[in-house]
Amino acid sequence: MPSVSSLFVTALLSSIAAAQTHTGTLFNFVPGLGACGFTNTSSQTVASVSSQVFNSFPGAGPNPNNNPICKHSVTISHNGVNLTAPIVDFCAQCPQFNVGLSAVAFQKFAPLSDGIVPNVTWEIV
Repeated sequence: MPSVSSLFVTALLSSIAAAQTHTGTLFNFVPGLGACGFTNTSSQTVASVSSQVFNSFPGAGPNPNNNPICKHSVTISHNGVNLTAPIVDFCAQCPQFNVGLSAVAFQKFAPLSDGIVPNVTWEIV
């Protein structure tokens, strides 16, 4: 069982990691059974981050279902549109600061036919 001090340090590091703002590319991702252990659909507002961000989140271990990032959301901003979605998965082949949204959420920023939206800002909350 982790000590109270190690739990505090993990919580503090998670807060610091969550407070960083990144710039990247938004893409449409098709959810299913995600790394966090949840099954979602494209009609739900959910997000994925790169495997680098997912696996380096403070407290991450060998079981992705137990990754503390799974208790967080991502807030994405672009051209005056802001949206917050729970993180449910990661993208293994994505550049580090790309972030994905399900179809219903992606359409808040662009038509699905666009496929990507460059230069979005995002942060883990």
